[in-house]
Amino acid sequence: MRQPMLGPAPTGAPVLLDHPAQSLTTIDRWASVFFGLLFLSCGGFIMAVALQLVPGKKNAPNALIALIGSFFFLGGLFFVVHGIHGLIRRALYKRQIVGQPSQPWLADHHWHREGFSFSAFQAMVSRLAAAIFWYAFLVPFFWIGITERGARVFLFGAELFALVGLFFWVRWAKMMRDLLHHGNSFLAFNAFPYFLGGPFQARLRAPRHLDSIQELTVTLRCVQERYVESGVGNNRSTQVACFELYREVATFDHEQLLGVASSYLPISFGLPDCKSPTRLADTPPTYWEIEARGGDYQAYFLIPVYRTV
Repeated sequence: MRQPMLGPAPTGAPVLLDHPAQSLTTIDRWASVFFGLLFLSCGGFIMAVALQLVPGKKNAPNALIALIGSFFFLGGLFFVVHGIHGLIRRALYKRQIVGQPSQPWLADHHWHREGFSFSAFQAMVSRLAAAIFWYAFLVPFFWIGITERGARVFLFGAELFALVGLFFWVRWAKMMRDLLHHGNSFLAFNAFPYFLGGPFQARLRAPRHLDSIQELTVTLRCVQERYVESGVGNNRSTQVACFELYREVATFDHEQLLGVASSYLPISFGLPDCKSPTRLADTPPTYWEIEARGGDYQAYFLIPVYRTV
């Protein structure tokens, strides 16, 4: 298991903008647990004050205080659960890799030998949750701007960020449309696992309304995530960045897509032998994926690419 890496991009590797990351946060394991406990305790205390379980001076309605406390509590709970999950996963990885060192894919990720599913429904729900949280977070600022004298700047700021938040709803509406139009997707593996230097062959289950896609682009990609630090002094921040280590593209035109309607689209690439294998158990991870994109359809599939031992 690798420790988090802070630093610049891999040499010559372009950054992938708006790419879904496997890393949920930039802190893991014990650091995530201790960080989450701080917010968990603060949120619990604030909610206890709102519920009048402990005495405290209140300058806002109980419902608003409870809402603010829930932000801290749920955020802390997320980090605690994330950290504990990472600790358990690391322990299982160590135990399994010792028992089967020649088959790292068994310990690296919970693979399904048949293939990998992309849930458009899960992506839609994630975007919906982000939009709801964004506006819930703005509620206290609206309240301060409306009720407090001389605090109009909070109201104007909240209104501005509410307009920015419309972007979340636009993205959510697009994902909902894609879900209703194309449904979920599945990439069936022809082999398990795949090895660097060998062929990659799989079959993409054709999404619904395939005949509405004029051109489908399928990309084989190796992605390395890093925790990149930016800014100076008190303005420093750390974020997850996805870098593209390898890329190969295949394009299917409308006539080819019509030929596989209601069937499976065969996909074939050659895997280079000089790139990194999949390491999903690392923090941050390196992995191989297939991206399928065409019209309003887009899906990502993790693929098991390893080095022969």
